[in-house]
Amino acid sequence: MKDQPLEFHLAVHSVLQRDDRYPVQAYAFLCEALPFAVAMMNRQEAEDRHVTGQELLQGFRAYALQEFGPMALLVMNEWGITRSEDVGNMVYNLIATKFFGKNDTDSIDDFSDGISLSEALTAPFRISKSKP
Repeated sequence: MKDQPLEFHLAVHSVLQRDDRYPVQAYAFLCEALPFAVAMMNRQEAEDRHVTGQELLQGFRAYALQEFGPMALLVMNEWGITRSEDVGNMVYNLIATKFFGKNDTDSIDDFSDGISLSEALTAPFRISKSKP
């Protein structure tokens, strides 16, 4: 993972004082997944680069698959990220430190999109049974 700025480390240190469910590596990955999601939504050149919770989840999952391939689910589980709501919890932990921002319409409920993290991270690697 890429080196993170001092502000990131201060924000995560503050978060971990209140909520130690997710390790520093998970927050670093989230910070890498955010610009990936922005690019995936074609907003890198836009004035408003904001992505919704559901868009961030899409980017987070795609980035996990790109970075970890078939091991993505194992890595996420190791970090305590077992469902989409865990990503929302991390996002809102960083919002509480003002490291991440949010719009008035954003809600932690945006991260309850009904898509199984396990399914999303394993489906691309399943071998389909072809009929004879």
